[in-house]
Amino acid sequence: MTYDLRIEQWIPWRRRLSGVTWGPISMLTDGITDSDPVIAIAAPRPDFDGALQEFLIGMLSVALKATDEDEWRERWDRPPGPAELQTALNALPAAFDLDADAGPRFLQDFAPQELASQAVLPIDRLAIDSPGEQSIKFNKTLFVKPLRFAQLGRPAGAMALITMQTYAPAGGQGNRTSMRGGGPLTTLADPRQSGSKVAADEQPLWYRLWMNAETAEQWRARAPGGGRSAPERHFPWLAATCTSDSKKPPVTPASAHALQAWFGMPRRIRLEFGNAGVCGLTGILDERVVTGFRMRNFGVEYEGWRHPLSPYYEDVSVWRAVHPQPGGISWKDWPDLTLRRATSGREPAAAVTSAGDRARSLGLPELRLHAFGYDMDNMKARAWVSSAQPLFVLENETDENREWLGLLATSLVEATRTAATALSIAIKSAWFDRAEDAGSDPVVPKQRLWAETEILFFEAIRSALAKGLTLEGVSNARRGFHAPLQGITLRLFDESTAIGSAPVTALRRHVSARYNLKGTFSGIGKLGAQLYEALNIAAPERVGKPRKKSPSKRGAKK
Repeated sequence: MTYDLRIEQWIPWRRRLSGVTWGPISMLTDGITDSDPVIAIAAPRPDFDGALQEFLIGMLSVALKATDEDEWRERWDRPPGPAELQTALNALPAAFDLDADAGPRFLQDFAPQELASQAVLPIDRLAIDSPGEQSIKFNKTLFVKPLRFAQLGRPAGAMALITMQTYAPAGGQGNRTSMRGGGPLTTLADPRQSGSKVAADEQPLWYRLWMNAETAEQWRARAPGGGRSAPERHFPWLAATCTSDSKKPPVTPASAHALQAWFGMPRRIRLEFGNAGVCGLTGILDERVVTGFRMRNFGVEYEGWRHPLSPYYEDVSVWRAVHPQPGGISWKDWPDLTLRRATSGREPAAAVTSAGDRARSLGLPELRLHAFGYDMDNMKARAWVSSAQPLFVLENETDENREWLGLLATSLVEATRTAATALSIAIKSAWFDRAEDAGSDPVVPKQRLWAETEILFFEAIRSALAKGLTLEGVSNARRGFHAPLQGITLRLFDESTAIGSAPVTALRRHVSARYNLKGTFSGIGKLGAQLYEALNIAAPERVGKPRKKSPSKRGAKK
């Protein structure tokens, strides 16, 4: 049998008016100019949703083949209809059969005989957040139970496979991670903005996906020399798997096609299929279900790749993809995810950078940045994190303007980080006589501080952009950030240390801790100096008490 993902109705599309409809990839542009366009993917899990968006962006890039920005703009102004899009998909190699009885299978190992001796694993184990063998063996599955679903329909099976190959985490000896490492952070630029009639999230999904698609000009610049055109260079499952055992060299952009960045296959997997059944995730009857999978280690090892959808940081002359960290994604991460600065050692995703250039040419003043991914602890998924933030388009983008904006953003981040430290110290001082008795820092108040200052941060950025990125504009935005930051920090302290009737010693601790916290915002102490330095404002001068004069001996009475 064949289940060709180019033509099958395997994607759950959400339409503006009629709700969820299952259809092929080409349904993306169905009714795009009408009142009921496709506005989102309605995948049964958020990680499936994220991976599907990445897969579709790659499919649009490779199928529509925009040569340069002029051709990209033509597609933006005149999106392809479903028939035109289907024709472009049909022209791709026959590389998308999920369950072929013979020949290559989509995103699966080329040699099933080499996996035949491997045990069949439950299909639930293909989900990244499923517990591993050790967790099950030692009964560490309190929050995430094993065998949450015993079988999947082919649509959900394809989604699970794409998600694993896209975000593959560490999985024991020889089980390779994705080309961005285990659980990478993905950032997408969304041009859809709320208008007078239609909310941003109810506008056609096409524009969100196409805004992040690559042109040939872009992928050639990303991987010079990595443009070999053989189909297996794009889609690695069409040829013998490039295994990574026996000290074989890793797959680099020079040894494959640059577009393989969208179709990485780090895991050697073969799905096992059964007869008709009901999908354990979607509840939909399918004439053939995925019942399990076989996996073997030492799949494709990627090295030297720069994925278009991930931000990167420099680590001893090596650029590595950014990964989500505990605590999720907040505005403190915004400078590193959006700003190009020569000296920062950080680079936003190439798609985010190109989206800014495209938005400028389209006359769009602002986009939205969507960041998502798994927060991984080696092989264990701690959380799926997701965030949406403004993505500003500089009308006149110069190195100087980017530096001014970066300077303002990082100074507000550092000021808030200092305030969070001062808040933590004050709360512990209010509750305990000795700091060592307090244990770890109070997490919730610090998280609330970051959450409640988000509006202040973006108001400050917008103010500086409106007034011009000059020394005066940046200085005014910094100074204006000080008072509301102080107000929020003191309020969170009061809410976290409300003690009502308490012994005098507790009240004394509380008063002293609040006094010291307020002193930080007056520039007193080490943290106060750091706060004022971050905001680049002068601390108020201290006026000391006049020293009492000692009575002179000459005037003393005998």
